[in-house]
Amino acid sequence: MSLDRIRAHRAGRYLFGVAASLSTVAVLIPLRFLIEPLPAPPFLLTVIAVAWFVGLGPAVVSVALTAFAIDYWFIPPLFAVTTTWHEVASVVSFALVGVVVAWLTATRRHAEDERKALLARERAARASAEAANRAKDEFVAVLGHEFRNPLSAISTAVQLLERAGKPDDTATSAREVIARQARNIARMVDDLMEANRIAAGKIRLDLRPMDLAETVRRCVATLSGAGRTERHALAVHGEAVWVEADPVRVEQIVVNLLDNALKYTPPGGAVDVTIARESGHGVLRVQDTGVGIPREMLTRIFDLFVQGEPGAIRGRSGLGIGLAVVHHLAELHGGTIEASSDGPGRGSTFRLRLRSAPAPRAETSRARRPATDTPRRRIVVVEDDPDIRGMLRRLLEASGQDVAEAEDGPSAFEIAVRVRPDLMLVDIGLAGFDGYELARRLRTMPETKAAVLVALTGYGRPEDVARSLAAGFDHHAVKPLAPDALAEILRR
Repeated sequence: MSLDRIRAHRAGRYLFGVAASLSTVAVLIPLRFLIEPLPAPPFLLTVIAVAWFVGLGPAVVSVALTAFAIDYWFIPPLFAVTTTWHEVASVVSFALVGVVVAWLTATRRHAEDERKALLARERAARASAEAANRAKDEFVAVLGHEFRNPLSAISTAVQLLERAGKPDDTATSAREVIARQARNIARMVDDLMEANRIAAGKIRLDLRPMDLAETVRRCVATLSGAGRTERHALAVHGEAVWVEADPVRVEQIVVNLLDNALKYTPPGGAVDVTIARESGHGVLRVQDTGVGIPREMLTRIFDLFVQGEPGAIRGRSGLGIGLAVVHHLAELHGGTIEASSDGPGRGSTFRLRLRSAPAPRAETSRARRPATDTPRRRIVVVEDDPDIRGMLRRLLEASGQDVAEAEDGPSAFEIAVRVRPDLMLVDIGLAGFDGYELARRLRTMPETKAAVLVALTGYGRPEDVARSLAAGFDHHAVKPLAPDALAEILRR
């Protein structure tokens, strides 16, 4: 019987204490001539062992048994229970010391058991938290994927409508609404995915000298091209200011700050953007004449899911993620982001500070690729969603491409071997076998070995990109595919 099973039963614990005491007496009787000067220590060791393994009650019984044994077998006269003051004092002293030692030992064992139980609960809680975190990451990734699939169909349909004949005003307005709302949903999904990556510590920066002013002007141009600045007076001031930063992440910060200012500023309001160098830092200031920020909200404006009071501006949308992403990205750069406002209705100001960097000695601007007609190419679109597949095929055919389509892995492999495509746009989640397996098989065939393979999927985590490249894809594109991204893919 195991010790744990003995400790689980009251009778078993006391039997253990009695057996341990009697065994000690039986072993020590033949050796009493060796321990006669100090017979107590071996018996105290037995009491300690009983208290440690089965508790205080059995240890007290052990004290009583061993006290009697010491009196009867080890204290002269032997083999008799006498009542001299010396003998009584010796036995009582042993009993008192034994009880105290038993109590201390049992208390120590109880504390040790509590510590082990606490550690076990902590490990279980940590394992549960890690499992919940993995489940959350997977859920967010799947959520992003499921949102991006219909968004891809909508965005592609809008691009196709833009290539159609001249529509009337109603059709143009409807198309612009669809495009604008699709971009809004795509931005919210991107912010949600980014917040999840930041929380998981999966953001890695590629720091290099960059011109903050140039990045701001590029972001303003992008927002203007999307029609976001039409109802506001947006002004940009400042010359070149070089900072040590990740260009992609800084662009993300700037877009979020500008979008926030435009969203919370009523039509006809002004947004003033200033870039300057201050005390060894590059400083970006975004000031608006919008609804302002209440004093009590300034301390938590950068918290996740925090937004202004509902109803401040009709039609305002969002998840309250953009500014939280800005705050975390600024901290990752070793910079700061501050918000200030004189109160509701009096506008707000956001100040971003990044470490400055020396300007390159000879700045060379990258020559832009000259606009040329996209060459006619053989393309295979592999997508299990018929809406996405159909819209993407029509869009490619409208640009003069020779397009074939497939809805699953086996048919895609067969079609690719037959038509020998120059380019394949492949969804990952396919029936038969998935896009990864399709890419691996295509790379082994002489007819398709040289084809450019693009993974077109709703998953955009770093591990998803790495897995695509490892399977044999040349590029990894996240749905919905922007027109510029599609044009760049066609030029490859």
